[in-house]
Amino acid sequence: MLASILILLSAIGVIGANSLLLSPLVTTVGTDLDVSAAQVMQAASAYGLGVAAAALLLAPLGDRYGAGRLLRVALVILAIGLAASALAPNVLALIAAQALCGLAAGAALPSIYTLAVTIAPKGREAQTMGAVLTGWTLSLVLGVSAGAWLTDVLGWRSVYVTLSAGTACLWLLSSGLRLLGTTGNTGTSPLTALKVPGITRGLLATLLLMLAFYITYFFIGAHVTVQLGLSTTQAGLVPLFYGIGFGLAVLVDPLLDRLGPARSTAPVFLVISMIYAAMIPLIGTFHWLLAIAVVWGIFQHLVLNLVVARLTALDPSQRGAIMGLYSTVTYLCIFAVPPFGGLAFATWGLAGCLAISAILCLIEALEALGLRRVRSTGPAAPDAPA
Repeated sequence: MLASILILLSAIGVIGANSLLLSPLVTTVGTDLDVSAAQVMQAASAYGLGVAAAALLLAPLGDRYGAGRLLRVALVILAIGLAASALAPNVLALIAAQALCGLAAGAALPSIYTLAVTIAPKGREAQTMGAVLTGWTLSLVLGVSAGAWLTDVLGWRSVYVTLSAGTACLWLLSSGLRLLGTTGNTGTSPLTALKVPGITRGLLATLLLMLAFYITYFFIGAHVTVQLGLSTTQAGLVPLFYGIGFGLAVLVDPLLDRLGPARSTAPVFLVISMIYAAMIPLIGTFHWLLAIAVVWGIFQHLVLNLVVARLTALDPSQRGAIMGLYSTVTYLCIFAVPPFGGLAFATWGLAGCLAISAILCLIEALEALGLRRVRSTGPAAPDAPA
């Protein structure tokens, strides 16, 4: 099981690194391709659209053919897309290559979450999922930092060559996963997944969590550089400290298994709401901002684990389709936040963004209180995690 966990978290690490890389590399890539930064970032938008489309349309194939098989196909496509990114002669080629990477990531991520639940020993589902989720820390702490260093040494194309080679290695190592995650359900689709009892409230929890996170995360760097007058390097420390906290939370995941999602979700959402609120008076002091970013990362990990566990437990025969909806909602939030969050940031600054995040998480904490009441009525209750 340990080998499988390492493969799954490494796959998330590669996907996450690719999704985060263009932002710090935008100037270098733009100079090399002789285009503006805005044109380069169109590749990031194409990636996001690819993820959302594949998560909605391709993820259900995991229920029919197996999450393991779908993941391995996605890894091949991802390796090709990353190699094409490295070889892109112009920005249009880069946009097309990143769109291909997005399609691969949109199929891979739901498969990874499904496989994490599949390989988890009984009673250790949250611990296993938490270990797999540390791949996001790997991408944030190592992937982006190492990518920036490699760009300075060998150029930006070398980063995509390295990621492509790493993805190819993961495909070779993942042969043992190819028969896992098969449900035999040939009729799954986004429409059938939307009919699963409890899915609406589960996706609402996803929506509130992701909107709350990205409204703060997208603008905290601008706050550090513009409002505090610090350097871009110092602004980069905030996601680094957040990533450290996100990784440390794996030590707490076993507690979620003991308590169960029904008992844990409302309190953890309440705590993360309080964390957002507590950050408001601290945003003027950089060192306090870094300190609370670690705590923020810990509880973001826990609440993400709980939301994913809630969704994967609704209908094991449609996990691929359900997690496809989860990824689609996530990436729609990524598209929605910049315009609306930007308006909040321009009007009220980071404090306004944090206040909105706190309110959104508080709303979900109130919604999640119903999970304990539903669980007490019996296992057949519509919103009770299985």
